[in-house]
Amino acid sequence: MAIIKQAQRQTLGQLIGANNPVVHVPDDSQRQYAWTKKEVDVFWSDIEKFKEARENGNESSSEYFIGPVVTITADSIQARSLLDGQQRLTTSTILIAAIRDALWGMKSAEGISSANNIQRDYIARKSGRKDPMEYFLVLSLFDRDFFRDHIQDWSEITGACPRIESPSRPSHRLIVDAYAYFRSKISNCLEMYEDAEARLDYLDSLRECLINGLVFVEIQTPSSSDANEVFETINSRGKDLSTVDLVRNFLMEKSRSTHEKDRVNDAWRSLLDGFERREEIEKFLRHFWVSKNGDVKSHSLYSIIRKQLSEHFDKRPQLYGVGAFSAELEGAAGRYAELITSNTGDLDFDASLAEVRAMSADALYPLLLSASGVVAYSELQPLLNASISYYVRWTVVGRRESTLLEENLFSAAKEIARGASIDEVVRKILGWIPDDETFLADFREASIPKQSQSRYLLSKIEQHLRLADEVHEEVVLGDGKVFVEYVYPQKPTDGTRLDDHDSWVSRLGNLTLLTGKKNASIAALQFPDKAHLYYDSALLVSSGTGLEELWNTQEKKWQTAGIEARQRRLAKIAVDVWPSGTEWL
Repeated sequence: MAIIKQAQRQTLGQLIGANNPVVHVPDDSQRQYAWTKKEVDVFWSDIEKFKEARENGNESSSEYFIGPVVTITADSIQARSLLDGQQRLTTSTILIAAIRDALWGMKSAEGISSANNIQRDYIARKSGRKDPMEYFLVLSLFDRDFFRDHIQDWSEITGACPRIESPSRPSHRLIVDAYAYFRSKISNCLEMYEDAEARLDYLDSLRECLINGLVFVEIQTPSSSDANEVFETINSRGKDLSTVDLVRNFLMEKSRSTHEKDRVNDAWRSLLDGFERREEIEKFLRHFWVSKNGDVKSHSLYSIIRKQLSEHFDKRPQLYGVGAFSAELEGAAGRYAELITSNTGDLDFDASLAEVRAMSADALYPLLLSASGVVAYSELQPLLNASISYYVRWTVVGRRESTLLEENLFSAAKEIARGASIDEVVRKILGWIPDDETFLADFREASIPKQSQSRYLLSKIEQHLRLADEVHEEVVLGDGKVFVEYVYPQKPTDGTRLDDHDSWVSRLGNLTLLTGKKNASIAALQFPDKAHLYYDSALLVSSGTGLEELWNTQEKKWQTAGIEARQRRLAKIAVDVWPSGTEWL
């Protein structure tokens, strides 16, 4: 078993800043710089969102947890060998260098001074005029010289790196690409500011977010064998030291007795045993917190949990301590597992939960988790029905901003946790649901490119048609027995392609369901060649909703008027399938 000296919180500035032990990638490491534009773009987008939230005074966004790093740290702590975390630290250094160069490029005394400070504090410096350069991040043999030549060996006189060495390896080109990407993004942002003072403020704010806002957990090990074991655990078994692990470490830190530590371990055994995938535990932890406290973003979840629980534990441990929180977490985990697997034991409720899963409507779970802690599942059907109608009318069909829906549902979850009745919350949700006239208009124009959602909508309409015609065979949602059929094909044959093809192919009026396995050879056929599939289908949504109107028999071509006519008919059915009335109260 690996020996871990310690696992501690470190900001980016503490990992690669001056007066801290140098971080170097061992030469026997075969990892080179590997982040492509995709990863760099995600990194930049996350930094931008974090910076905006931090500047707006969002308490939950004071830190951005970016993941663990694994180091081999000798007892003398003169240097740290980096086994895991190279990509994030290298990319962060490249971004810091881009900020440095943007500051220098402003040609002002303050800009040049700030650029020099960034270089000396976070990239590289000389202790004395004749001393060798000290690099705060040292890459492995394959990238080391190139990284220094293009990023680290920066002149305070010229404001530039030598850049003598040409990219000779894929990793070199990726380093160049990442730097160019950041310079371009920073340049675009600076264009929004009219005066030099505002540009300096922007660059300084960006620097501060990186240096003091980006937070890692450094896992220090005494030897390479220990580090490799931790590395393999993280990367091969998929068990990151993420928010879940950080919360556990925090609870252990705050435990006042062996009994409390045992209570934490019991709760964590339940989490690890109760969910099939690590991602489900991460999602549960956020939804559990949201169900009690309202919205919080994933990247800031740990910092806000630590802050708020510390206040409770330090001030009133006898009223709400580590043991009470762990017990609450364990109980909620069991209910959450039942909710996401539609396994509560109440058949009607589980059928509705299957709809939530079919739509990937995760925003509903915090509300259901909060309510299930107050009343039995059998009493939650009106709440679930209203929530599903709200989600379908607002998000799936209406394509409205999902952020507002989430804020509303998360706020409702918090209200229940604070004592509001289920009936009160149902009434509130009914007030948020778009009315019938709005829903009809939305449905008539709706395109649903996501097949899981279109399958759900059509399956529910199919169930409604069967109930009306007293056909008792049930259509099961999302079990692979039915597939979404594009009547007018996704890839039509030559000469039959509609004008503005992309606007029509995913319209609900063009979609239906067929049983069995999808046959790709049939998909592109013209209507007369596959009409028998619809007419002979046992599914009423295919055989009885006017699919023949999509084809102009005389001119032998597809017609958009037929798509619109069928979609209007489906819209009238949809109003009854996902009602907005008060029948659930």
